[in-house]
Parts: sequence; structure tokens; C-alpha cells
Amino acid sequence: MCALRDVSFTYPGAATPALEDVDLSIRSGEWVALIGANGSGKSTLAKIFNALLIPTRGDCFACGFRTDREENLWAIRSQIAMVFQNPDNQIVASVVEEDVAFGPENLGLPPVTIHERVLKCLGQVGLEDKRRTPTYALSGGQKQRLAIAGALAMEPRCLVLDEATAMLDPQGREDVLEILRNLHKKGMTLVHITHRLDEILDATRVVVLGKGRISWEGDLSGLFAAQDHFEEWGLEMPPLVRFSRLLQEWNLLPKDCLPTLKELLEVLCP
Repeated sequence: MCALRDVSFTYPGAATPALEDVDLSIRSGEWVALIGANGSGKSTLAKIFNALLIPTRGDCFACGFRTDREENLWAIRSQIAMVFQNPDNQIVASVVEEDVAFGPENLGLPPVTIHERVLKCLGQVGLEDKRRTPTYALSGGQKQRLAIAGALAMEPRCLVLDEATAMLDPQGREDVLEILRNLHKKGMTLVHITHRLDEILDATRVVVLGKGRISWEGDLSGLFAAQDHFEEWGLEMPPLVRFSRLLQEWNLLPKDCLPTLKELLEVLCP
């Protein structure tokens, strides 16, 4: 889906690069979590995936296209959609269904096709009953779900979420994560950028960024086994994982088990 080879990026006027010597591949169907402290380069990397930023050095390929060629931008951005931290920056219409229709309308699709996509995508994010609601009347969580629906209406192969839950309350975050779980089950490639480790428990691979470089890469069990490095990476162990580790020490859970909250409750309250 995406391949970065020896990629570095320096913002104009900056003394140090935001990214340096990054080699990374995202395979189709993966759910990759990009984590790291503030300033580690996560958002810069997100924007390189779909050519919002072009590497200062190195090569980036998205869906087989070089991102540094202008003639490839339409093909790349139609396949790799982005959802940003502030949904207000992505909402362009005054009514929910009109906002979701905006992208397909710009593709010149027939009205019937646009209508079908709007209904389908609003259903995917649980906003089908808000079709004719003014966008200003939505809650923060609903606005973020609307931003996701607008991205899905373009029928991309990959969804990149740059701190998309950072401004949401716990219920809003859980709503977005449930949408991501359903999309991943249907084969959508996800790149989820966050600093909250409790949001990455469904990821198939984790990449830790630090000072613009890849500090670590692997699966979830490997990540939590490397907890001695969390302080240096600027990460905090999620409460659910800390509690699971205690239960394992007390032989109430199998070793190397990473249970969900529901599974923990079944152990504690059979």
C-alpha cells in the first residue's frame, strides 16, 4: 500500500529534520499503529503517505505511484484518505448528507450513485438518522464520524487517521474505534496515528517513532514486553495492560495474554 525508502523531511527554516532515514512499508489489509511522543514526527509521516508533504530526501510510493510526481496526486489521494485531529477542518457543507456527498460530486458521479454512497457511509459510522441535521449541531464525536464518512465516500483502499480521537471524550473515542474495527474486518487498510496506547489494542503492527526516526517496530505483545523503554519513547502503559500484567504475576491470567476488558471481567467476575 505504501513504501518509504530512506525518507527524510525538513520543514523550511527548521534546523533539524522532522523525519530522518525512515524505511517503512504498509501492507494491504494491515492495521498499523504509529505511536510516539509529541514532536516525534507522526503527523509529518502521515502527510507523506498521501503526498501532502514530499520527502526532502528518499522515495515514497503510495499504491504503486511515486508521490513526488504531480501527475500521480489524484490517483494517490483517491486511494489513501486522511482524517485529521480537528473534524471542523474537514467539514465543508452545512448539512450532514451534503458534506458526505461533496467528494463523490467532485468525481462527477451520477446522482443515484452519490445517494447510495451517502447512505452506505452514514450507515457505516452510525449517522444514518442525522442525514438532514445541520453539521454545526453535531457533537465533537459525531463530527469526527462525519469526517470519516466523508473520507469513506471516496471509496479509498487505505484510511490514515492523524490523532483523530485526540479531541474526543471517552465515548466518542470508543465510537470511532468501533468504526475502525468494523472497517478493518472488511479489509480496509488502516494507519492509526495516536499517542494513546489504549487505542492500539486492535492493531496488527506497531511502529514507534522517536525524534523523527523509527525506534521500534513489531506486534503488540513485543511492544508491551519492551516496557522498559517506554519512558525513553515518551509512552505510558495503558491501565488495562498494567492490570493484566498484575493478574499474570498472580497466576490469574496466562502469561503473554493481552485480554480485552470483556475477557478481564469474565476472569474476575465469572
